Amino acid sequence: MRLRTSVAAAFGAAVLALTTPTSAYGAEGVFSYGFNTGNTLDQRGALFNPPGKQCITIKLPKDADFAYAALNRTNATVTLFADDDCSSDVYFVVPPHKAAPERVLLRSVMFSR
Repeated sequence: MRLRTSVAAAFGAAVLALTTPTSAYGAEGVFSYGFNTGNTLDQRGALFNPPGKQCITIKLPKDADFAYAALNRTNATVTLFADDDCSSDVYFVVPPHKAAPERVLLRSVMFSR
């Protein structure tokens, strides 16, 4: 009887461990950036808990050409690109909890996790 109870408990623990969501599928935290539109200066946009290892095109208003002043407050390294589809050479790499220089312009990003 004890063996059956122990096996059932172990099986239940294994199922619970396998179904518990983890953060292995993306970065945790906030990535923010600035952009300008027309006469309005220094607006901010952000990505919350962005997915990892895939290209993310920065959503900008149609009258904003680039984002700038990237601030990486996630737990992952982010690579900044000057084009829309992460196909250009690596433009700049920002470690977790660091900022890119304000003059670095970007259009797309990719997170390491």
